[in-house]
Amino acid sequence: MPTEQTIIVRDRPRKPVLSVLTPFYRYDPSAMLKRFAQAPAGVEFVLLDDGSASAELVANVITAANATGAPARIIVCEQNLGRSKARNRLITEAQGDYVLFLDADMLPDTSTFLSIWLGIIKTQAPRVAFGGLSLAHAQRTPETALHFALFGTSDCQPAHRRARRAAQATASSNLLVERAYLVEHPFDDLFTGWGFEDVDWALDVARSEEIMHVDNPATHAGLDDVSTLMRKSAEAGPNFGRLARKHPRQVKRFAAHRIASALRVTPARKTQRRIYSWLARDPRGLAPMRVRCAAFKLLRATHYAEHLA
Repeated sequence: MPTEQTIIVRDRPRKPVLSVLTPFYRYDPSAMLKRFAQAPAGVEFVLLDDGSASAELVANVITAANATGAPARIIVCEQNLGRSKARNRLITEAQGDYVLFLDADMLPDTSTFLSIWLGIIKTQAPRVAFGGLSLAHAQRTPETALHFALFGTSDCQPAHRRARRAAQATASSNLLVERAYLVEHPFDDLFTGWGFEDVDWALDVARSEEIMHVDNPATHAGLDDVSTLMRKSAEAGPNFGRLARKHPRQVKRFAAHRIASALRVTPARKTQRRIYSWLARDPRGLAPMRVRCAAFKLLRATHYAEHLA
């Protein structure tokens, strides 16, 4: 088992209602924690440094976690566990009746964000609920403009629209789950690398449970530049293939699967990839954003196509 250390920033006076769980790797979650100054009673924060190997980063997180005024612990792992294993480790550490997954680059949209979640727990007691994502506090720059446009059109949807495709529209950040249910239904740690472990989990859950969608969004502030987006899309290919094999009936309805299936039988895929990459990057600054977005989606689908059965 990888070596780890647990740092108790502030101990628990009593059992919490809600454990806010945040894995991070070389990304400082302090900005998120600072938004939770004077967190409501009944909340604890549990964070996991997934092998960042930075004493300075851990020191920053300790300071920010202490400022919440809530019980807080930081698990520092010597080696990188990966997205699924890191979340599963956090589940075992959580003490709340419910857990709320929040990624390190998230910012709550309102000052009442946690109070709203506590109210939903008290009045509705859902087994699984997703609060939604936004760009309300994100900064759009020339480098992140493509990600801003892609995320805004595909991921930032109100609850009533997300509910129409409840599992596919569920992400692993701003995700509220009854802890006892999570212990029995952890993330599939065979999903390694980037992407789709949350979609896989939601598709499994949707077979037996309702996923409640509510409007209590958080901002995805850590937008990527084009090069990072392209790298992640290539890394996600094997996971998309695994997702399609595990859930063939559901995934065949995904637009990304339909596009990837069509591209899989087309010739000169490498040449296509170079063209799509050039259009998405738009080095001359001439392409409309809708063209850049379409080109990136086609580029991403060429990577997915490589891993379809």
